Amino acid sequence: MSFSKSLVWPGNGSPIAAWAARVVAAVALGILMTGCGGGGRDASASLGDAGTSKTGQATDIAAADAGWTQVAVENESFSVDGTQLVRYGSDSSWVSMSVTNSGSCTNAFFGTDPLYGVVKHCEVASATATPSPASSGSWTRIAGEGDRFAIAGTQTVRYGSGSSWVSRSITNGGECTNDDFGADPIVGTVKQCEVSAAVASVAGVCTPPVTAVDTAGSAPSVGDGTPGSCTEAALRTAIASHDVVRFDCGAEPVTIAIAAPIDVPAQRNTVIDGGGKITLDGGRRTRILSVVNPDYRRNSNGLTLQRITLANGQAPGSGYRPQDPSRPQCAWGYAEGSGGAIEVRDARLHVIDVEFRNNASASPGPEVGGGAIYAMGSLDVTVVGSRFFGNTGANAGAIGLLQSNGRFVDSVFQGNTADGTGSGRYDADASCPILVHAGQTAAGGSGGAIAIDGSDDTDLLVCGSRFVDNRANELSGALQRTANVDPRRTTIERSLFQGNRARQAGALFISNAQPLAIHASTFSDNTAESGGAAQFERSRLDIVNSTFAGNQATRGVGGALLLGSVEAGSEIRKELSLSNTQLGLVFSAFAWP
Repeated sequence: MSFSKSLVWPGNGSPIAAWAARVVAAVALGILMTGCGGGGRDASASLGDAGTSKTGQATDIAAADAGWTQVAVENESFSVDGTQLVRYGSDSSWVSMSVTNSGSCTNAFFGTDPLYGVVKHCEVASATATPSPASSGSWTRIAGEGDRFAIAGTQTVRYGSGSSWVSRSITNGGECTNDDFGADPIVGTVKQCEVSAAVASVAGVCTPPVTAVDTAGSAPSVGDGTPGSCTEAALRTAIASHDVVRFDCGAEPVTIAIAAPIDVPAQRNTVIDGGGKITLDGGRRTRILSVVNPDYRRNSNGLTLQRITLANGQAPGSGYRPQDPSRPQCAWGYAEGSGGAIEVRDARLHVIDVEFRNNASASPGPEVGGGAIYAMGSLDVTVVGSRFFGNTGANAGAIGLLQSNGRFVDSVFQGNTADGTGSGRYDADASCPILVHAGQTAAGGSGGAIAIDGSDDTDLLVCGSRFVDNRANELSGALQRTANVDPRRTTIERSLFQGNRARQAGALFISNAQPLAIHASTFSDNTAESGGAAQFERSRLDIVNSTFAGNQATRGVGGALLLGSVEAGSEIRKELSLSNTQLGLVFSAFAWP
């Protein structure tokens, strides 16, 4: 194993001397530093800077200012022609509202003080600026009131309804609430959060492998323009009879309650396009969609799901076996019950600009998982520009893949949980009764956001994605990938892993990857008993230009990385690991047998 222009050290020697040597070397090599003392949450800022981003990222605040014209300073009156969008504030802190004819550049008129203690002014959107909030077509809905949302970089997000909005510049994400936006723009009305559609369309960090299908030429097949016409029955009929499913439910967002799983044909290609206004809600009673072909890794047809929200899906559990307290190593829990929102078998699944919220698989169980999505024996599962919040599974809190290829690009995984128990604690016991197959132990708890297992699946790609505050009761707080038999390529680029936690391997557990390429990525504030950021086994490492900061191994070794059986040819290049902790000793970064 070689380290080229690397900074790698065990947790021994003088912390002060080691720190000084690293600072000198880091300055000489031009390596990104996140600062001493644990890195902190600001480490997330390095995601947008690391590596080479593709052309067309989100417009920054300075560039956005060119689209506004000042009309008044604080406490002055102003006038506009007709109804226009006016913002009030300074620097990057603003509130905005639609103003007709005239108004006052005051806290009272705009309902809040966006930047306390600073002289503010009012600006009107110029002809080249973002259109008025009244033009709902120029904005893309990203969350309903009370929901969390995620965005790429810094963007202007508006909160409200109809023609009443407040807006502010937000970095990475926030909550669609009065508290987060500092005001209630329209009392007594359910509100939502939106981002400019023009910005949203170019907000990704990486070049997406697939893009949304253009459905503009297809007539709506669900609804007649009224919310009441958009029902589960209408959706079920449309999916069975149309290749492209669109909705006409009126101007406002609509939630469609789902009482039983909807079967999507697996032998043809289907597109379901929610237009940014539709939520399918399983009520924590049922799985929402099922795309099943009774075969294995042969079918290239399937489902494209875009611009829609799937919430509160629940996979039905079956085959439950209670735990034998005298034999905790034996498998127990549910034998079946994966895919809370979507179940896929031998079918293609493309997910583009979709939000998955509070979906769940059955739990506990050694093999069940995929709180939002579960795919078995599928050639292509690709997720682009999507968001996974608060999903849970015995394993794979958000997405579980078995013998299925996965690509995850420009997506956010936040607050997902693998809530099973016992995974990785015991060796297989041949005397245990079989729950699903031989060799199983305990009842899950691996892969807080994503878990991937199998021998026939091939490459795994993660690019431009964020894994924040996910948790696994046992192994790998964010992402687990175990390649059985032959090694498989695993690539992680320009991604952030922050605040994830598990008993072992705080963010990543990856086994049998050749190569395991981690480029221009940041690992900060992840926590585990050992392997604070990650544990890598039987893999050939290619870690380049990546940062490990503020990770902790609370009881074992490897504040940043725990390495086992690392393959020949492994390299860690132009990499800085700073202020990781093992057993209370700052600056212990890597450990390997």
